[in-house]
Amino acid sequence: MNKSGSSVEFIDTSKEVKDTMVKLSKSALRAAGKVAGNVLKENTKRYTGRLAKQIGYWAKIDKQTGQPELQIGYYSKSRAKKKGKTPSHTNPAWIEFGVKTHTIAINKAKTLTDGIIDYGKSVQHPGLRGEATLRNSVFDNIDAIREAQESYLSELNKTIEEACRKIEESEEDEDV
Repeated sequence: MNKSGSSVEFIDTSKEVKDTMVKLSKSALRAAGKVAGNVLKENTKRYTGRLAKQIGYWAKIDKQTGQPELQIGYYSKSRAKKKGKTPSHTNPAWIEFGVKTHTIAINKAKTLTDGIIDYGKSVQHPGLRGEATLRNSVFDNIDAIREAQESYLSELNKTIEEACRKIEESEEDEDV
């Protein structure tokens, strides 16, 4: 505030400032994704361990809004293969949301078998209840995610404070 009681607000809309803000926000989201991804890997049931290895997170810029966003999820089978990981035979959506009871039938083979037991031409799958592992892992650890973001967002606040100090110093020079 200056002597007259009015305040001056510094607004910098330059490309450099916007880029810095986006980069710091994106870095904060990456840190949050790392925390959430590690918690999700711990909470994923491990029969073979393949599904836990398919967990990934993506911090990217939304093309419509220009704002950074974070996506956490499972790699598709083709993406997991490209990354050199053995894909899980389980569909991650089935574990997250569940699946209704359904019939598994064969098309070309003579019989459904696992090499030891002959199951016939069709099998009734009992279905699965959704576990909401992804959602629960994020919601239960929201404090740890916020802590991971704080260091990057405090950098943003420091940058804004430095800019405000520069403005106040320039105002003092003008008053003399």
